Amino acid sequence: MKRIMLLFYIVAPIILMAEGKPAAPRPVVAFKVEQTTIILDGKLDEPVWQNPPISNFTQRDPNEGSPASETTNAWIAYDDNYIYVAARCFDSKSELIDRSIARRDNYYLSDWFIFYVDPYNDKKTGFYFGVNAGGTMMDGTLFNDSWDDNSWDGVWEAKTSVDEKGWSIEMRIPFSQMRFKEASEMTWGINFAREIQRKNERSYYVMVPKKESGFVSRFAELDGIKGVQPKQRFEVLPYIVQKAQFLKHDEADPFYKSNQYRTTLGADLKIGIGSNLNVDATINPDFGQVEVDPAVINLTAFESYFQEKRPFFVEGATTFYFGIGGVNNNWGFNFGWPELFYSRRIGKAPSGATSSADYVDYPTETKILGAAKLTGKLDETTSISAVSAITERTYAKLFNAGTQTQEEVEPLAHYGVLRTRKEFNDGRQSLGLMFTTVNRALDYDSLKNHLAKNAFTFGLDGYTFLDDNKDYVIAAAAAGSYVEGSKQYLQLLQQKPYRYYQRPDATYETLDSSRTSLSGYYGRIMLNKQSGNFYINSAIGAISPGFEFNDLGFQSFADRINFHTVLGYRWFEPDGFFRQKTVYAAYARSLNFEGNSISNFLWANAYFQFMNFWEMGAYGNYNLETYSATATRGGPMILNPSGYYVGVYVNSNNKEKVIMYFEFDHSQNKIGGIFNGYYPSIQWKPNSQLSLSIGPSYEFNFDTRQWVDNYSDPTAVNTYGNRYVFATLDQKTIAANIRLNWTFTPTLSLQLFLQPFISVGHYKDFKEVAKPRTLDLNIYGQNGSTISYDEAAGEYNIDPDGNGPAQSFQISNPDFNYKSLRGNVVLRWEAMPGSIFYFVWSRNQSNSDDAGNLSFGRDFKNLWRSDGDSVFLVKFSYWFNM
Repeated sequence: MKRIMLLFYIVAPIILMAEGKPAAPRPVVAFKVEQTTIILDGKLDEPVWQNPPISNFTQRDPNEGSPASETTNAWIAYDDNYIYVAARCFDSKSELIDRSIARRDNYYLSDWFIFYVDPYNDKKTGFYFGVNAGGTMMDGTLFNDSWDDNSWDGVWEAKTSVDEKGWSIEMRIPFSQMRFKEASEMTWGINFAREIQRKNERSYYVMVPKKESGFVSRFAELDGIKGVQPKQRFEVLPYIVQKAQFLKHDEADPFYKSNQYRTTLGADLKIGIGSNLNVDATINPDFGQVEVDPAVINLTAFESYFQEKRPFFVEGATTFYFGIGGVNNNWGFNFGWPELFYSRRIGKAPSGATSSADYVDYPTETKILGAAKLTGKLDETTSISAVSAITERTYAKLFNAGTQTQEEVEPLAHYGVLRTRKEFNDGRQSLGLMFTTVNRALDYDSLKNHLAKNAFTFGLDGYTFLDDNKDYVIAAAAAGSYVEGSKQYLQLLQQKPYRYYQRPDATYETLDSSRTSLSGYYGRIMLNKQSGNFYINSAIGAISPGFEFNDLGFQSFADRINFHTVLGYRWFEPDGFFRQKTVYAAYARSLNFEGNSISNFLWANAYFQFMNFWEMGAYGNYNLETYSATATRGGPMILNPSGYYVGVYVNSNNKEKVIMYFEFDHSQNKIGGIFNGYYPSIQWKPNSQLSLSIGPSYEFNFDTRQWVDNYSDPTAVNTYGNRYVFATLDQKTIAANIRLNWTFTPTLSLQLFLQPFISVGHYKDFKEVAKPRTLDLNIYGQNGSTISYDEAAGEYNIDPDGNGPAQSFQISNPDFNYKSLRGNVVLRWEAMPGSIFYFVWSRNQSNSDDAGNLSFGRDFKNLWRSDGDSVFLVKFSYWFNM
């Protein structure tokens, strides 16, 4: 029966009917600029702008399919070095044009004109360039036909002007900033969009209805670009950084002063290989201007995930996505496509331990000696991306009794990634390849026992559309991994929390102390309906226990067989009360390779947008009783109780000066666990240059089965000679994200980010697993067991069976009261195109007084009065275009 149901989830959607597509859009002609020079001033008085314009824009919002309420005329022109875009945005109430300004790439609700272009004409990828009426610029890349990414920063120029008839814009974009297949006469894909803030209106030259899929593939053709021979791209961006650190330290610390003031030099390079490939390189990169990571309290066995914020790795990151492609919705449900390349592994904090010493100068990151990145296309259908980086051999400095020594804490290492894709049959099919490698020079046992010597992954992914209208698509991916290292390291690898080979009740894979390598595989296939009102997505996948990609990827699961099906219906047409609404429902289940059900739930989600542009949503799931192979941290399986999770949110019209948001989450399980989360926020835009947002949060977590520790005890015969200790955790977390954006001009801005964070946890009702594969727990202090607390030592003394000291053990009080205040201020000035000055102040302070006891006023005072670390830096980078 299970096999029949699984077959139904995957195959049944294929029989559904497809919907038609509209006719091809009108082509666009680019005009050659002859003799005259275009003066970039936003005033369209050059002769080339007197040619017939591109017009007839169509609304997508608020009235889909209606003509744009205001006329927009656009033109494309070019010369030997630049492509020019101009637009005349007529407005019947020019005094109401929203000329708000913001920092570059910070999309801000105002009046915008956006130029989209697909230079390869591959119907999948491209660039966008946007400018608002105030002169704020944004740009980015387009990928997977309908997705965008703002991490790319091109060097280009734009000017705007406003008059009684509306506003005008001129863009000048160097051909060298875009990649394309050079030819005597080129055909590109092209589109335009205009936004009118006060009307909540967005119109396009080529408008794709909401119920249909695709974006880049619908572009109009741009003809007329002839004889362009762009010069070879070679850009150098050298930088200098002066840093001053004022850190918490011991006055006798001999290392402090030598680290307090540092000057750093480095450079980024961009080299064009022909017109369709780019090489980006960095030498001794500095990322001091990036925003600090938020504070978290992680009580799980798994690593916390942080977004990449370093510009060299952020730009073009989408080209390294694995599995994601062809499908416009990728649902995970405790599985998903693997993140084989997690760039934060490169330059991560060292992992080696040091000998004991009076003082230790331990580095917080591994220096990247150099890195290079290749991106672009080999031809119209084949893309390629690659990264190669070398991190230095890193040492910690030790000071003992007047003698200074050093010990290696991170080896010399190479990180490499290769990604390529090939499309067939006009993009209806695609096949991709991905390969990653990490190679380390391990010379010391302390590092050999904690790091892999070599780690490799290899994967294939692709998709195929099932019908001529591209309504249905199947995407699939398969990958393998191989890791080698010392026996000691392989033992650690086998005991990772997503693997736990040491489980005493494991039957499929068990701990092997003689291993020097580990290998595994991954596979998944997904069906997705790309467009239409009715929606379906279904997938099945498996990842073996030995699949390991954490050396250069981010891994949180293995040993899993998963399938899901999502059904939904989407209303895109206004009905007088709602502008649009969607409803989804899903069923998902996961098994491990032993056949145990480890995840089994029903899920639902609903979204509504009202006629006044307010939004509301609700979501939830019901979890059936399953087994957990991770709750005991390497011990036997126990039951996961059944439970439910629900949430609702409301969002006001985001076009207003004051935007309000509120979200509430609640979950509860069969054994009394409760979670409540409250997430209000408000954003205030008092004028066209200033924006302030405050997002406080409060979470209450009452977990009746929070893991504490495992203790060996041969008398614990029911639990394989170990006691797996849990407790009831009463945790409260208060935090806030505060952001201030103050834009003085489109090239000069000030940003402030501040995160106060307080999390307090009190443990009580200590207990142990009574019997594997059940919910049964023995509570200490009952049925002959005893528990007492030693205030002076800060320890709980536990006799689990009342048989005296021989079986008793102690637990350090796990209560906590963690408080932190993190923030930074960044002043950014783009002195000239591509050349940027930063002034940065970063602050980080924390306090752990009064563990287990929350008093907001007292805790905030303790935090505010605590010593902290302050870092000031000045950075200037200058762009040379050679």
